[in-house]
Amino acid sequence: MGLTIPTVEKACIVFDLKTGTIILGVINLIGCVIGAIACLASLVGFALLGDQIKDALKDSEVPIETEDIGIVVYITLSIVFVICAFYIIIASLLIHGARTGRPGFLTPWIVLTVISMGFQVMNLIGSLISLEWGTLFSTIFGLIIEAYLFVCVYSFKKQLQGGEVMPKA
Repeated sequence: MGLTIPTVEKACIVFDLKTGTIILGVINLIGCVIGAIACLASLVGFALLGDQIKDALKDSEVPIETEDIGIVVYITLSIVFVICAFYIIIASLLIHGARTGRPGFLTPWIVLTVISMGFQVMNLIGSLISLEWGTLFSTIFGLIIEAYLFVCVYSFKKQLQGGEVMPKA
């Protein structure tokens, strides 16, 4: 008697699990490509306009150390870009695994989603401690949606591992 993860038979009530997983993968892929392009555009924009941004920050009333801002911006945007690139690979594996019926290709997305849900639970605890009700309720809402999508992909993986014949799309 260990932890059992529930399963569903349909994704979003109307789609079969294969279609729902492919749609989820495509939405993830589009979001990550947009994120990667935005990171690159921000990096290029900061490289071109970094001096003007630093001058504007010096003139503002908010005391900000502008010497190290460039390094922080470059490191942060580079990390976000690498995460987007990594997630593009994982979303592509999700789509390919769902399309070809290979359950092992769904595993990276499942692992990344579990890690993301763990971070959201920590964010939830932090919001509860600091009594940030807006953040708390939006995090709960996002966590519920993410958990449902996780259950859909997990159910599809279990369906594939069970040897059920998938209809040809």
